Amino acid sequence: MRLWYNGSMKKARRGFTLVEVALFLVITAAIFVSIAVGTQNSIFQQRYNDAVQNFAEFLRSTYSQVSNVQSEGTGRTNKAIYGKLIVFGVNQEKTKNEITSYNVIGDVGEESSGGDILTKLADSNANVIIQDDDGFKAVGMVENYVPRWASQIQTGDAWGDSGYTLFQGMLLVVRHPSSGTIYTFIDKSGTIDVDKMIEQSEALGAEQNELKPLLEPGTREFEKEDAVFCVNPNGAEKSSLRRGIRVAKGARNASGVEILSDGEGCM
Repeated sequence: MRLWYNGSMKKARRGFTLVEVALFLVITAAIFVSIAVGTQNSIFQQRYNDAVQNFAEFLRSTYSQVSNVQSEGTGRTNKAIYGKLIVFGVNQEKTKNEITSYNVIGDVGEESSGGDILTKLADSNANVIIQDDDGFKAVGMVENYVPRWASQIQTGDAWGDSGYTLFQGMLLVVRHPSSGTIYTFIDKSGTIDVDKMIEQSEALGAEQNELKPLLEPGTREFEKEDAVFCVNPNGAEKSSLRRGIRVAKGARNASGVEILSDGEGCM
């Protein structure tokens, strides 16, 4: 029997159908989006952690500065720096999250022999501005702190009709004039506008002092209690990632600044 080869036999078809190509593109796009979203979330989380850690370190550094500073730096022996006043939210409409650290200055050797640390500071005419040959100014170097990655420092209150509440108040970290012991106090009632104090002093030709009345018995606003600050990575937006940082009641050193666990201190 003779076999004949048909040279016109069709070859096996190769390549992909339109459906297969479309399916491949859809799967590839889904994988790309998943990777991009995961990367973005990872970057956001890293930035948020950085903002929390950085703010905690800002607070901790205050204690080392208070324990090491001995004079107000102008060569005068009748004045000394006794601590730091950290002011939150002086002008919320303008800055939304202004945080400024000022030196607290007082007379040397003029404090009372009795009473608590705040009374002693009041008797020492504690203030955050001084007068020199150039006029009135804040004591020493003023430190302006801006939370990283557009985060905001807020209270622990839950989300309300107007959103979260920015923390507006003052943290006072001071060294006892006699013993050198460090004390921490919080004032949640309001702030001191140091720039306005300087302007008023220049206008009146006399040093103004809004800090001293807040230290005196009867008009005192500073309290020795826990202070909880909530770091919100989304700024004014609602967030489930708010992390609390607590400055313990009467903290004496940097160990009193604690980063809280998720969900603790921030509603």
